[in-house]
Amino acid sequence: MANYELMAIVDPTISESERNESIAELKAALEKSSAKIEKEDVWGDKKMAYKINKSDRWFYILYDLDMDGKQIKDLSKTINLNKNIWRYMFVKKEA
Repeated sequence: MANYELMAIVDPTISESERNESIAELKAALEKSSAKIEKEDVWGDKKMAYKINKSDRWFYILYDLDMDGKQIKDLSKTINLNKNIWRYMFVKKEA
């Protein structure tokens, strides 16, 4: 197991209930892959310098995870199915 960060950008134009559902789906996928969520940091709605999907506002969430890096490929497939998660990135943290 290793420490990773997951930064996710959720569609800021959806309702709060849809956003909470998408976040719950993301957490369920992480738990299903045996990733332990050490910390969840919701940055919320932020104005950005460039646009994604014609929006210059993004909703950020940052997770600190303890997980096996071999699970990232399968997790990526699952995350890609959620149309409300626009971007995401896994980064391995230094020990």
